[in-house]
Amino acid sequence: MTPTAAAALTSATLALTLGACQANPGEAPTVEDPSASTQTQQPQPVDESLREITVGVDRFTGNLNPHLVGNRNPVVAAVADLTLPSVYTESSLGEALNDDLISEVKPNNRENPTEVVFTLQQEAQWSDGTPITISDFQYLHKAILDEPLAEAKGLYRHITSIEPEKKEKSFKVTFDRPLSTWKRLFTHLLPSHIYRAEGRSFGTMMDGGSVASAGQYSVKSVDEGRGLLELQRNDRYWGPKAAKTDIIRFTAVPNESTGAQMMRTEQIQMYMTHRSATTDLALNQLPYTQMRNTARGVQLNLQLNQASPIFADRETRRRVLGAIDAEKIARIVSGDPAVEEPRWNVAPKTAAEMPRDLQSEERPDGIVIAAVTDDQVAVDAARSIVDQLLHAGIPATVRTDDAGEILGSSVEKGEIDGVVTWQRSPQATFDYVEQYGCTTASEKEGSAAPSDDADLKAPAEGSDSGDKGASLSNIPKGGNLSGTCDRDLEERLNKLSEGRAELNDEREKLDERIAEISMVLPILSDRFTVVTSDRLNGPTPGLEDWPLDNSSSVLISAPRWTLSPIEENKRNAAENALKED
Repeated sequence: MTPTAAAALTSATLALTLGACQANPGEAPTVEDPSASTQTQQPQPVDESLREITVGVDRFTGNLNPHLVGNRNPVVAAVADLTLPSVYTESSLGEALNDDLISEVKPNNRENPTEVVFTLQQEAQWSDGTPITISDFQYLHKAILDEPLAEAKGLYRHITSIEPEKKEKSFKVTFDRPLSTWKRLFTHLLPSHIYRAEGRSFGTMMDGGSVASAGQYSVKSVDEGRGLLELQRNDRYWGPKAAKTDIIRFTAVPNESTGAQMMRTEQIQMYMTHRSATTDLALNQLPYTQMRNTARGVQLNLQLNQASPIFADRETRRRVLGAIDAEKIARIVSGDPAVEEPRWNVAPKTAAEMPRDLQSEERPDGIVIAAVTDDQVAVDAARSIVDQLLHAGIPATVRTDDAGEILGSSVEKGEIDGVVTWQRSPQATFDYVEQYGCTTASEKEGSAAPSDDADLKAPAEGSDSGDKGASLSNIPKGGNLSGTCDRDLEERLNKLSEGRAELNDEREKLDERIAEISMVLPILSDRFTVVTSDRLNGPTPGLEDWPLDNSSSVLISAPRWTLSPIEENKRNAAENALKED
């Protein structure tokens, strides 16, 4: 490591001692601090040097709002899981009730309810002492429906009311139809008593921090420029399993070589990085470590915008997609010639003919392919796509901007023709609804309303009338970045959402229909290599057995991590490595 790099690391470490600004919740009621009376909340005293764990990661965004489309960074996902409460959490056995937050759930039908009564735990509270209440649920529902960048509109639009019950801390949620995906509601609640009172934009209000926590950790500081984010144990967490370590620190590491050296010198105790051709070679030989290769249920896709004047036409979409080699792009952006195909790899139908008349007064440079500026992998992929199109003689250009512009207004207005971004790999009904369900709805019933022309089964091969009707009847919004609203697809999604069909029976038909519409090109799965020091103790002795989350991967188990004292031989090795710097 160079002296400059070492100095930068020292400065970054000093910067972590600065506290983040805290919002004032005003006159909100508070809950008594459980740490003052519950002995089980206090961890056993440990050596001060073992109270902090540092994780080296790739670059991450400072916007910590997990509800925004495209905001799929594993650090953002981990911060949300560790600081914001959810009614249900994902597990290997399906959705698991968070009984630290909810004491009782009463659906009027276990699988496909139209009403569900939730009762909150009496002790449930935010880190400023304010109780968690029905207001937090009402706020999240309204914010997701109102905010163009909110991802889960396809699910939350089926809520018709959230009303208090007579029983204390209880409230009833009513849906417009039987809803099989109801357990996916109310993940990562937000403190309404602060965000609603401040009136800040939902898309930017968590840029640079999170004002309150109701998880095992809270956000202490965020410095995106230096690549530093620090979590501290939430001493007001009321659950039976308090975090075992005081501080979890994430630090951005520029490359594998630096990450390997930081592991040798014990500056980091875990290193989680995207896999390349040399990752295994560089990290597998590190002494006193364990290594594991894994992938999240997240992937990089190109979504073609049917609200654009170019891609409202299905045949044009097919011709343009026929000129793009997704496998080659994946190899370029991952740096791995042997990269695997995406987990969900539904290949769109393509055509070999050249598209015509792509340049116009509003598109002087032809097709506009966009990506969010601070997502370097997406930007690199967008540039490679445009390279391939230009090489094929198809006019195209790249546009980069912030997420609010690219994934919000520009998509809705049809000002960009395609967007490269990270999305969940469709594995559950919820994922398909979120990404490919109609975003328009009738005011009375909240049901999707594809136009009469939206049935793509009727037109003969090569006809575009059906696609034009579909694109005009729908607006790209939230997780549905393509603006897809197809009658056949919507009917199948409605059957799944209402519990009238099983996903295993419908998945093949869904994927065939998505391929037929030709609006998404899967590119790359989000693959990681994780290395841990054998001083870092996790849920099990072997790293291979640690639980995985589809979004936050191995970071989901952070509250259970502890650090062991460094042994003499390892101390000598670390000191010798530091001398090299």
